Amino acid sequence: MPGTLVITDLDGTLLDAASYSFAPARPALDLLRARHIPLILCSSKTRAEIEVLRQELDNTHPFISENGGGVFIPHGYFTVPFDGEDIGDYRRITLGTPYAEIRRRFVRLREALQVQVRGFGDMTAEEVAALTGLPLAAAQRAQRRDFDEPFVFEGAPDVRFLHAIEADGLSCTEGRLFHILGRHDKGRAVHLLQALYEKQSGAVESIGLGDSLNDLAMLQAVDQALLVMDDDGTHDARIDVPRLLKTRLPGPAGWNESVLRLIAARSVGVLGELFEAALAAVDPYRAVLNAARVVGGRLQLADAGYDLAAFERVLVVGGGKATARMAQALEALLGARITDGLVVVKYGHGVPLQYIEQVEAAHPVPDAAGEAGAQRMLDMVRAADDKTLVICLLSGGASALLVAPAAGLTLHDKQHATDLLLRAGAAIGELNAVRKHLSALKGGRLAQAALPAQLLTLILSDVIGDKLDVIASGPTAPDASTFLYAQEVIAKYGLADTMPPRVLAHLQQGADEAIEETAKVGDPCFAHTRNVVVGALALALQAAAARARQLGLPTRIISAELQGEAREAACFLAQTVRDTLAGMAPGEQCCLLCGGETTVTVRGKGLGGRNQELALAFALQIEGLDGVTLLSSGTDGSDGPTEAGGAWVDGHTAAEARALGIDPQRHLDDNDSCHFFRRYDAAAAGQHHFITGPTGTNVMDIQFILVNNGRAASQLS
Repeated sequence: MPGTLVITDLDGTLLDAASYSFAPARPALDLLRARHIPLILCSSKTRAEIEVLRQELDNTHPFISENGGGVFIPHGYFTVPFDGEDIGDYRRITLGTPYAEIRRRFVRLREALQVQVRGFGDMTAEEVAALTGLPLAAAQRAQRRDFDEPFVFEGAPDVRFLHAIEADGLSCTEGRLFHILGRHDKGRAVHLLQALYEKQSGAVESIGLGDSLNDLAMLQAVDQALLVMDDDGTHDARIDVPRLLKTRLPGPAGWNESVLRLIAARSVGVLGELFEAALAAVDPYRAVLNAARVVGGRLQLADAGYDLAAFERVLVVGGGKATARMAQALEALLGARITDGLVVVKYGHGVPLQYIEQVEAAHPVPDAAGEAGAQRMLDMVRAADDKTLVICLLSGGASALLVAPAAGLTLHDKQHATDLLLRAGAAIGELNAVRKHLSALKGGRLAQAALPAQLLTLILSDVIGDKLDVIASGPTAPDASTFLYAQEVIAKYGLADTMPPRVLAHLQQGADEAIEETAKVGDPCFAHTRNVVVGALALALQAAAARARQLGLPTRIISAELQGEAREAACFLAQTVRDTLAGMAPGEQCCLLCGGETTVTVRGKGLGGRNQELALAFALQIEGLDGVTLLSSGTDGSDGPTEAGGAWVDGHTAAEARALGIDPQRHLDDNDSCHFFRRYDAAAAGQHHFITGPTGTNVMDIQFILVNNGRAASQLS
């Protein structure tokens, strides 16, 4: 696999546009450091500014200052020879025109055209600080320029001045500020530096991140360009380069999630491409806009149509890991027609929204933030009348995020009950059946609360079979389960002695018909309710299969309903691989795809998630089998209470781990798959942990397996 370079702009990209903080990007920065991937700072900032930031980042790599004017390479960094001059601790390659010349010509053009424009050289440090929001000391460093002059117009930009700069043989860039500079740019500097890396170490693949037109040349120069979202939730529409990817979050948060995903995808080669194709197919934003449209003042979706003029209010509510992105799409669709709204999302999954409020809360065990958000949402819905259109957005995770304990129960009761069922390995349908009967919102009760309003629910499914009463515990769907069944689930897993007494008492009251059941088929509320699934696992698997076939791989989807214990699922997949290999000719290869949601019965004291446990169990099952590589990951980018989405393994993983003093079977027995992959990666300098950060979507888990009869698995990835 070629080496990787990450090249990044700073202000508005790695650094927050207002606070200049890079804190939200720390997970990706830590991963780059752990993987020994060079991070190249490429900015309009001066050498003095970048040096301070490099210290804060503990960055020891080359950097590019003042829009490509200078490339600074620490002494001894490269052993291959290159032209440059020694400047302090660096050897500098100069591409730019000296600042004194830039400044002289800037003043001459200004005077000739009588333009009201001021550069940093005309300002005091205090004025630069006020203009940029920088602290005074940082503003002083910003004035220590070598190659370009930032400037601002006093009033609207004067295009005569910009044209005169070009006519005078100089160039101009536009970002947060204008810059006048020589005939250099970030792209030329990036090409030069990348060539040095290739002379030193061989082929490299470059990832570039920027947020504005000032970064265009850099984004054109890299192999993979990433455009970072602005704080207002938009992307610079002037940036258009091949294979451009756009972050789903602004500033350093968007930088973080995109770098994590790209590095993870590169660690598994073809499997990473399939993962990205699967995610793109179930992106919540696209899913909503693909399903719904507004035509002639009517909201059209599937076989339903809503005359927006007939409603005095449009209220948007909901919850789930993917709901923020769904809300973004709804804002793009309806805009100011939305009169109020609130969605509850998992911590770290929020995005910029204008009309719909969002609350971040805990998952999978609920917390007080989720309870408060769910109660506010219920209050909003209960206030709706027959002139209100309520649009509910639901995705995986909503069962925990929309926590509204039934009368007589507490948040702690629900937290304890959820934790017990998760640890016992209860299936999602069983877990949700209990949660529905402990809730004031689930099991169709949100639909009851919305009556007499019209209720439209858009759903991104995360359950096998896309069952409406199971997804998010069915707040707007008829419930087929009962209080009696909830009691049976608790008995099945032997939890009657540890379950909170109030939970047991509440369920018994329901079984005795002293408490009203959840909403059933025929309830009047469902005459006003429509539920539409806009995205699901099957779509993700189909998209991955299509990409695999484009890559020339014969492909088969094994199942979209993988369930049961993760270890047993691993056995099933390993046997499927053996059966597949038995029918393949020498040198033949194929791709097997699978998805669903397994469970883990926690008996050990370790740390892990169902995807990491499945991958580790699979590694043991296929030990010694050449030509087999598996990736198992949650589509939401999270696997249990860990930083990983999952892991990838091959037929050599288990043996290599043992050779490094790591016992895979012991870790599996202790439900400690996360620590296994952490230790294995650290010892082998590998990337078997699949760490993507929040993906913004959630349609259960996916497993991709490359099978090659007679060629090493490493050749496939």
